[in-house]
Amino acid sequence: MILYLLAILVLGLMCGSELNVGAFAHPTLNAQTPDVHVPVRAALAKLFGRVMPFWMVTSTLLNLLLLLPFEGLTGMAWDFAAIAAGVQVCAALFSIIFPVPINNRIMRWTPATVPQDWRAQEHRWDGLHAFRTLGLIGSFALLTLSLAVR
Repeated sequence: MILYLLAILVLGLMCGSELNVGAFAHPTLNAQTPDVHVPVRAALAKLFGRVMPFWMVTSTLLNLLLLLPFEGLTGMAWDFAAIAAGVQVCAALFSIIFPVPINNRIMRWTPATVPQDWRAQEHRWDGLHAFRTLGLIGSFALLTLSLAVR
């Protein structure tokens, strides 16, 4: 049960962080002038570029551990946890392929070196981030539902 609660807590906190970025932090930054916006967005890209790989991997591994026989999940509880884990694996792979390369460019931007299409690149990242966040929230809901039907 401790593993279950830890998996839900780690995933839930990650979902909250991801939701905050998409719903509050980046929209607030978008209202700022480029001389404020660009360095803050780059600093956030650096921070999350260091933190999120570990957070996402840890969360996914915790969910995958729930599927092992020692946790005793059966029936619908196992099915929901398995689907949640699958969504998390897909979200991690999706992240590596799509938003991470954009994030790696953004983290190097300064007001003097920002590319012409910087707004378009950020808009693309924000759209990819929203898609990933919705998937992770769905995974969180399924993992929580798994505990409820256990």
